[in-house]
Amino acid sequence: MADSADKPKNLIRLTDAIRRYSLCRSTFDNAANAGHITKHKVGNAAFVDTHQIDNWIMGESRSA
Repeated sequence: MADSADKPKNLIRLTDAIRRYSLCRSTFDNAANAGHITKHKVGNAAFVDTHQIDNWIMGESRSA
């Protein structure tokens, strides 16, 4: 698997990711707590990297 640092970040709002992937917020929170994805906070908004989400869904993520 290629290092995630090799790919440019494709950040989208967490609310958009919830709609795009049809997953609930707690699922993203659990994945972030387990180290599968990283949530980036800017003010009150949270952003996630679609590359990390895709890798996590495909079972290719690295746990913390």
